This record gives sequence, C-alpha cells and structure tokens, in this order.
Amino acid sequence: MATWASSATSMPLAATRVRARIGAGGATGRVALRPRARAVPRAAPVTTSTTPPPFVDFDTTGCGPFPLLDPTRGYTHVSPGVCDTCADSAEARRAWVELLLGQLPSHRANAERTAKFLGDECPPDYTERYRAWEGDYEAYLEEVSKDGVPKGAGATLLDMVDEKERLLRRRGLDDMFAGMKAGENAIASVLFHSIASEIDGIWFPARTIDGDTPDDDATAKAAMIRAVIECCLAGNLFDAGAAAAVQGVQVGDFCEPCVVEPDSREMSEEEAGRYRLDANQLAEVFARARARVSRDASGGWRFDSLSEIVSRCVKTENPGWRRIVVFCDNAGADVMGMVMLARALAAVGGDDTKVALVANTHAALNDVTHAELRGFLSSVAGGGESSTGDRAGGPSDPVLAAQMERGRVTAVPSGQFSTLLDLNRTGPELNAWVEEEFRSVPAGEEWLVVFDGMGRGLESNWNPAPYFKDGVNALNLAMVKSEINAKRLGAEVYDCVVKLSVGGSK
Repeated sequence: MATWASSATSMPLAATRVRARIGAGGATGRVALRPRARAVPRAAPVTTSTTPPPFVDFDTTGCGPFPLLDPTRGYTHVSPGVCDTCADSAEARRAWVELLLGQLPSHRANAERTAKFLGDECPPDYTERYRAWEGDYEAYLEEVSKDGVPKGAGATLLDMVDEKERLLRRRGLDDMFAGMKAGENAIASVLFHSIASEIDGIWFPARTIDGDTPDDDATAKAAMIRAVIECCLAGNLFDAGAAAAVQGVQVGDFCEPCVVEPDSREMSEEEAGRYRLDANQLAEVFARARARVSRDASGGWRFDSLSEIVSRCVKTENPGWRRIVVFCDNAGADVMGMVMLARALAAVGGDDTKVALVANTHAALNDVTHAELRGFLSSVAGGGESSTGDRAGGPSDPVLAAQMERGRVTAVPSGQFSTLLDLNRTGPELNAWVEEEFRSVPAGEEWLVVFDGMGRGLESNWNPAPYFKDGVNALNLAMVKSEINAKRLGAEVYDCVVKLSVGGSK
C-alpha cells in the first residue's frame, strides 16, 4: 500500500512556477498545438523500480455524432467564451490553466483517499506515480500557457481536460477519485430515500404503480417538479473538482471562491477532511444547499426556464416528453439529483416515456461512470441490476424499481472520457439507443436532452439548440461554481442555471 507521509517535501513545485509565469505576463515562444490534438508534454521521471502498465489510448471505436444533431448545422462542442476563445487567446488559456492548477490540492487529497480505498490492491509506487503525474500535467499546462500560438491553434479547454486523463493513464492511474466516489455514492444512496419520500409527499407518481390512480393535481405536480430541480441544483454544488464549494457549504458560507489556490505543501488530516463528508454532514449540508438554491430565496434564478418546464409537465394531454436523455455529471449528491429528475420525468410522462441516464464510459475526475451509475441505481431501487449484472437487494424505491423493470429508466454509457461533452464522439450504445427510440418517437419536440453541471452544460454545450434537429428540447441544469464561468456568462458564483431551449432556434 502506498505511503503518503514521506512525500511531503518532494511534491512538485511546478504549479508555483507556472503561476509565476502567468502572473508575469505569460511565457514566450510558439507551441505546436491544434484543437483536439494530443499534446506530448515533457515527463517527470518516476522514481520507482515498478513500471506502470503500457499506456493504451481510450477506445473510441464506434463513436460518432449524437443522432439528435442535425448534420447540416455544423455542431462543435464549443461554448462561447470557453473553448473557442482558448484556441484564439493565450490570455484565455492562462485563465483556465490557473483554474486547473487550483484543483491540484483536491486531486491530491482524493488520490490519497483512493489509495486507502484500494488497500492491498494499491500499487506500492502509487504515490510516486501520482507525483510524477502532477509534474507531467504542470509541464503540459506551462506549455499551453505560452504566447506566440497562431489564432485558432491554441489548446482548447477540452484539450486540457482530455490530456489530464491521458496523462493519468500513462502513469497507470485509471481512476484517481475512485475512493471519493464510492464513499459519496454510498452516502447519497442513503439520503435518496428520504428525499424521494419528501418528493412523493408533494405529488405521488402513482401512475408507475400497478392498480393505483394517477394524481392529476397540476398545482401539486408543478410544486414537485420545482422541488426536484432544486434538488438537482443543490446536488450539483457538491463538486470535488471545485472543492472549495464543498468547504463553503460545510461552514454554511456560500460566499467563498470556488477555486482553491494551488499549493504544493502537504495537507494536514484536518485540511484533507474538508474534502470529505459523512452521512450526517451530507444530509445537513444538502438541506442548507437546497435552501440556498431555492427559487424563492434567490428571488428567481439567473437563467430561469422553470415556468416553461412546468407548463410542459402539467399539460392535460401528453404531459412532459416521450424520450429523455440525461447527461450526468458528478458522483454522489449530484447523480442522486439526476436520478431523482429521471424518476420524476418518467412519472410525469406516463407509460410511454423513457429516460436514458448517461454517464461516462471511462473515469474522469469525480464524474460518475456508467458502472458506478448502475451500482447507484441498484442500491436505491433495490432489486435493480448492479454494476456486475447481479440482482441487488437493500432498501427499495418501488417507483424507481418499477420504472427500471419496465425499461422506462435505464443507464447507458456515453462512450466519453472527459469532464466536458463533445456530441461529435458519443458512444455506439448511446447512439444505438437514440436511433432505435427515434424510430418510435420521430417528432423532435417529444425529445429532451439534459446537460448536467458546468463541464457538460456551461463549459461545453452552453447553446446546443441551434445544432439539434428541429424541435428537440435542451435543458442546461447547473450551478455556476467558478469566477471564470460567472464572468463570461454575466452571472455570479452560485447563480443557478435552469435554461430550456428548442432545437433549430438561435
């Protein structure tokens, strides 16, 4: 098992150097980087006799454009002010490099947690591999920060986060956040049942239970939808990639910046504990987060399409949407919110509604993976299929269990390995599901695509509607958790985004 205490004085200091260069106005020289290109940074040597497994790049066989895209409309994943500006501007790249460097303390804390989680299965040189990866990534970020790159040829944000994952795997670190995600998912699965009970007390989705009569009270249904969306927003706050958000809610203070300043020193156990919550803490903090994101408390969300969503859900005939694709974000409280949303929308739509909960095929930071999502669904539904294909017991949510049994809520892998989302490279299983269902429901207005979180719905796919087939609805659902995103959106940190748009519209 890896030992971390001995590495306190030998952690990479490149973050400080990179920040110094950024503060001094950036580096000079040209960098031969193109958007979406694989950059090859200089590697920091691994001071161990154990050789990591050979690097194998991510398998993208069968990946292709998301079938709901209109191929004539020229989709790119770029979100105005993020990826396109990064490609054109060294200043913009350096701003994102600063943010990515600021995440390193949380990465280190969670790598340590994963080492403990793996126990005897943890490679003996895990610490050295992690330290070497930090050196790799800091060197790469220093390189992409340089001036002198032709307009349009600079590294995009997608390049930066994709390269992070490739560099991790070159060091044999497949899932640096595995320990954190396992713990957060377990805690959230306990919290799920109390939240579901509360939601059902507002409007009980009886149409999913054999022999019961649907509750068609429009007022109650509207209140339920609003409560579920508020749970989604509260869940999205819990992002270990923006660890100060967690720290902020722990102390009940939603005013601190979300980005932790880079720091190469060893964390104390008390400091590392800021990145962890137990079940009681999560329940307490989640309640405070819900109060904070409440539409009433905020005086209305910064981007607010609640009325349009509610109007769609309370229709007398054909309420809701027939087919829904939900791109999930983080493990833990966030995925709990997305499962709650899928459960609610499936109930509103009735027996002809199907929801695909989509998660990354491969690990990326604290984003939930497809395997982890299946395990979470099993744990909260009870009797659902686990990540291993076994039937699981435990506490049962009869509503979700019935929906899963009937194929109305299902988990589908995205084919992706990034914290951002490029709809030009979605996986074959997701594309096959959409293509099959589109044959049954070919009307675009009967489809809803949900983009959860900053990476998928703010930093990429901020304005997806112009690229979709006519009528397809897109819902961006997130909380703004960084100053850089707040600035480009004309918002404030902790502002809520509930933005519905229609395919084909500008």
